[in-house]
Amino acid sequence: MEEQQPEQPALSPEEFVASVTGSDNIAAMMDDGQLNAIAHDVAQDHETDSDSMKDWLDRMKKGIDLAKLVKEDKSYPFKNASNIKYPLITSAAMQFNARAYPAIVAPDRVVKCKTWGADPQGLKAARADRVSEYTSYQLSSEIEEWEEETDKLLLQLPIVGTMVRKVWFDPVHGRARCKLIEPGNFIVNDKVKVLNEAPRCGEILPLYPYEIRERVEAGLFLDIDLEDTDDDAQKLQEFVEQHTRLDLDEDGYPEPYIVTFHCKTRKIVRIVADFEPEDVKYKTRQKMQMVPVQDQWGGIMDVPQPVEVKTGVLAIRRNHYFVAYQFIPGLEGGFWGTGLGMLLADISASVNSILNMLIDAGHMASRGGGFIGSELRLKGGRQQFEPGEWKMLPASGADIRSAIAPMTFPGPDGTLFQMLGMLIDAGREIASVQDVMTGDAGGRQQTATTTIALIEQGLAVFTAVYKRIFRAMKHEFKLLAQINAVTVNAEKYNAFHDGQEMYDPAQDYALADMDICPVADPQMVTKMQAMAVAQFLMELAQAGLVDAGEAAKRILEAANVDDTEALMPKPNPAQQAMEQMGMQAAQADLSMKLVDIDLKLMEIEKTKAEVVKIYGEAGAEAARVRLEAIGKALEATKLEIERAVSGRRGSVAGASGDAGNAGRAGAPVPGAEASGVAGLLVGQPVAPGAPAGVAPNGGMGGGYV
Repeated sequence: MEEQQPEQPALSPEEFVASVTGSDNIAAMMDDGQLNAIAHDVAQDHETDSDSMKDWLDRMKKGIDLAKLVKEDKSYPFKNASNIKYPLITSAAMQFNARAYPAIVAPDRVVKCKTWGADPQGLKAARADRVSEYTSYQLSSEIEEWEEETDKLLLQLPIVGTMVRKVWFDPVHGRARCKLIEPGNFIVNDKVKVLNEAPRCGEILPLYPYEIRERVEAGLFLDIDLEDTDDDAQKLQEFVEQHTRLDLDEDGYPEPYIVTFHCKTRKIVRIVADFEPEDVKYKTRQKMQMVPVQDQWGGIMDVPQPVEVKTGVLAIRRNHYFVAYQFIPGLEGGFWGTGLGMLLADISASVNSILNMLIDAGHMASRGGGFIGSELRLKGGRQQFEPGEWKMLPASGADIRSAIAPMTFPGPDGTLFQMLGMLIDAGREIASVQDVMTGDAGGRQQTATTTIALIEQGLAVFTAVYKRIFRAMKHEFKLLAQINAVTVNAEKYNAFHDGQEMYDPAQDYALADMDICPVADPQMVTKMQAMAVAQFLMELAQAGLVDAGEAAKRILEAANVDDTEALMPKPNPAQQAMEQMGMQAAQADLSMKLVDIDLKLMEIEKTKAEVVKIYGEAGAEAARVRLEAIGKALEATKLEIERAVSGRRGSVAGASGDAGNAGRAGAPVPGAEASGVAGLLVGQPVAPGAPAGVAPNGGMGGGYV
């Protein structure tokens, strides 16, 4: 009797996660039956998703053909008839690329970072500047393909409507990489609303045989028979790299994996986990477990205590590699967007038809043709004439005129020509390619303000498109930041910054309190717009409403002038010394005024006592009230002068109340040169024997300055 092999114990959830995430190719550990079942499912899912995209793919390919001005031989209405293609879509795509490329890809710093929350010591701002500078360096120098593919992206996107870019860390090259996926090579179901929430997506991956062999030797691919009977041994082989979910541990929850299979043979060559151990959230429950604890006498005893036990997988966050760029969202609400190649396809085809009809009509009208009677002795067929040539015929003129009946062709039709112009204008309106947007003002004389207003209006549609591109690019930069947090070498990072302090790239690239985005402004897509805004700021600066130096700096930056700090006006040392001396003289003058005010306050107190002696308590009440008002005003002015002298205020301000309004009754003028309190009082002459400033009736003077 054959001995039964003992069953292998089931792996715990943590052990299973560690097993699949640590494998370079899970398919190497699976039998053929499992691989065939998975291959059948993923291939069927791939076909389902491709079928959902069929309508978009057909319209996309038609738009690309129109943009490429692809020509075919025509036999209607006659052989080799005209087949001119009007570059309506091509012109629109080139104009979009010419405006978007320099606006989105800044010449120096591509990435900027914004921090959130309080930053009293400026540590967050310094960290954001380091991240911005290093990431911009990466995109311009290390990831060499990024700018070139961004240029291609901004040319193809307006035609096809949706483009997808892949961002990932390549261990072979030892750096982050990006790749623009060709239109039609990225497969996702059209019913998907958000790419990151799609249950699956796939990339068609063409590989040369030597690339396949490299992956096999590295242990990344299984060695399969490609069953290729083609004579070309170096023919591209088509694979599909599908990001999907499989329940390999059969716990009821499908984990995210990347499955790569050969399209022709439908054989799987690789399965790898599409998540990391820290991306797994487990289901837990409390369990009583005996735990060794030291007692009071130094002994060890087992005590039951509750512990958290992981019983299964609750959720797994999938890695993200793809960023979708949309020109115009899908008009039917699906994932795939709409481009000018689809919006202008019918108009472009009609323009081409009418244009060729007009050319063919002109051709027919210039060639001529007709019927020749049998009585005319003339060899039939085509008769060709050189310019200025005359041919002799064995017949009289009357015989020739009666035997030949020419066919008349009316030539190009004026109505068709008008319709052609109307369709071209309609197409250019949809594409926002007006004359003023292409730099052609049509010979019209107009002010710069009018031109800028026309450009603003013409760019209204594309401003929305730019914002969608910025939104996708922001997502792309965040993916790159996540890669940098794990892969950037700290020594290299600090060597780049040339600082004395050591920085941790993982900590710098933590995105919890930082936002990464393109440095350009989606509202500022032309240089004329930037210059107009800067000039507006300068006008405000001249009116004293904003800082003139900052306004001048922004004008220089809008004009792409380098090293703006070096161009800022420098202070004149002699002028600074004179200003310093003036400030010191002003402070000395204010100090003298404080002394004068103190003397005047002392004289007021003395005058109040003398008034009481002369008039008694009852008669001196009115004079005392007036003197107290003067004293309060002087005290307020003294306080303002003291603040100015101490530097808490830059200028002497009027005190509150009446003292702050020069010219009103009761408002003293600080530092007024006068002898005693009488210098503050004006009005009726002082009575003989009365204290200075007291009117004959016992009241105060009629007014004081």
